[in-house]
Amino acid sequence: MALIQSTAIPSGATDYELEQSLKFDNSGQHYLTRTPAANGNRRTWTMSYWVKYTSLLDHRTHFGGSLAGSDSIGVMAQFDGNTRQLMIVDYRAGYNIDWIVKSDDGFRDPSAWYHIVIAIDTTQATAANRVKLYANGVELGKTAYTPTYPSQNFETKFNQNNPQIIGGNLDNLVAGNFFDGYLTEMNFIDGQALTPADFGETGTYGEWKPIEYEGSYGTNGFYLNFAGGGVMSATGGTITTDGDYKVHSFTSNGTFTPSSITGDGYVEYLVIGGGGAGAADGSTTAGNGGGGAGGYRTGYLPVTAQAYSITVGAGGVGTTGSSQVNGANSVFSSITSSGGGGGGYFTSTPGAAGGSGGGGSAQTAAGGAANPAGQGNAGETATNGQGGGGGGGAGEAGGTDGTGQGGDGLASSITGSSVTRAGGGGGSRASGGARAGGTGGGGAGGNGGAGTSGTANTGSGGGAGVSGGSAGSGGSGIVIIRYKFQ
Repeated sequence: MALIQSTAIPSGATDYELEQSLKFDNSGQHYLTRTPAANGNRRTWTMSYWVKYTSLLDHRTHFGGSLAGSDSIGVMAQFDGNTRQLMIVDYRAGYNIDWIVKSDDGFRDPSAWYHIVIAIDTTQATAANRVKLYANGVELGKTAYTPTYPSQNFETKFNQNNPQIIGGNLDNLVAGNFFDGYLTEMNFIDGQALTPADFGETGTYGEWKPIEYEGSYGTNGFYLNFAGGGVMSATGGTITTDGDYKVHSFTSNGTFTPSSITGDGYVEYLVIGGGGAGAADGSTTAGNGGGGAGGYRTGYLPVTAQAYSITVGAGGVGTTGSSQVNGANSVFSSITSSGGGGGGYFTSTPGAAGGSGGGGSAQTAAGGAANPAGQGNAGETATNGQGGGGGGGAGEAGGTDGTGQGGDGLASSITGSSVTRAGGGGGSRASGGARAGGTGGGGAGGNGGAGTSGTANTGSGGGAGVSGGSAGSGGSGIVIIRYKFQ
C-alpha cells in the first residue's frame, strides 16, 4: 500500500493562509454537533477539510451523520485501522452497511497536514463515480479494498434533519469514536459534487495549498475555519469569570440567552443528568443496589441570539422502599443527558438502565446498563453474599474499585478549576463496613442502616439503604456553559 505524501501548509503564503485550527481530544470527548432544520440534498454533496491527526488509535472519526431511533451509526468518515486508509461508510438500522469505500493509500504521517475532499453524487450512472476521494489535490484509488458503492440515486444518511457531528460519530445518536487531532478550513457544500481545484492549488514548489472557496453552499452548507476570536454576551444562571471567558452555571431550570455574537458563536458545555436513587427494601438485611450517576456530556455547540431553555434534572428520591428510581434528564438545546439508573432492591431486582446504570440487588441481580451508550457506565452486578452492587459513574463502572463501591466520576475544568462530578452510589450490606460512593459525589451505601444521598448538582447516584434504613437520593444534575466574552 502506498503512503500519501505529506503536504505542509506553507508558512510564507501571503494569498490565503490557514492561521487557526481546532484541536479535538479523544480523552476529553471533544466534538461539535448540529441538527439541520430540514433535509438537504442527500444524493449530492461535498466535504472538504484539512486534517492532522495526533493519535494512532483506530477508528477516530472526522465527521458523521446519524439515523434516529435505530441501532445505527449512519455516515462516518475516518482514517481506518492500522493502515490509515481514508474510509467513508453508510450504515442502516441494525449496523448493516449500505455502502463502504476505502482509499488504496494510507495516511501514516502524524506530523503532516492533509487536505481531504469527499465528493458524493449518487445520481451518476457509473458506480465508481458516485463516491470520489481526494487527498492533496489527487484522486485516490479505491480498488485495494473491494468497494461497495451506493446504488444509483441512493439517499445517504448525511445532510438530513438528524444530528450531524464533527470530531466523532453518532451511534444511536450518542457521540463516540472521538477524533484525536486538528481540523481546519472545513467546507460542506450541499447539492454539488466538487473537486479539489475548488479548494486548493499547486504552489510554486509543488506543494498543495489552500485557496478560498468562492462558490455557493446550498441549503445546509457551511464553512468553519475555527479561527475563533469571536465573542458574545449572554444572560442566565450564575455567571462567573475565568480570564477571557464567562461561565454560566445552572443548578435549577432557567434560560440561557446569548446576544451580541461575533465570530463562530460556539459555546462549550457540560450537561449532567440527575443521579439515580439508591435502593432500600424495608427491614430485611440483604443488600441493595446503589444509584447510577446521571448522563455526562461535554463538547461544543454553535448558538445564535435567542433564548435557550435549560432543564436541570432532579435526582431520584430515595425512601425505605425505593427501587429502580431514576433521576431526571438535563437538557440544553440539542444536548440531553439522561437521568441515572436507580438501584435494584432485594430480592434479585436488577439495577435500572440510565445515564449510568444502577447497581443490582442481592443475591446476584444484574447491574443496569448505560443507556443511551456513551453517557456513562454500567452498574455492578451483585455478588452472592456480598450485598448490593455499586452504581455506575461517569468515569467507570460500578464495582471497579471494589465490590459494592460506586463508580468514579469525571473531572472537568469548564469553570476554570478542576471539579469531579457524577460518581455512582455505593451498594448496601447488613454489616462489614459501608460501601463507598464513587468520587465526584456518589453517596455511600448503608452498613446496617441508611445510605447517604449523592451530592447536589453533581448528578451523582445515591447510596443504598438496608435493615430498615432509607436509601439515599440521587444528586441533582447541572448545566454549565462557557464562552469567550473579550
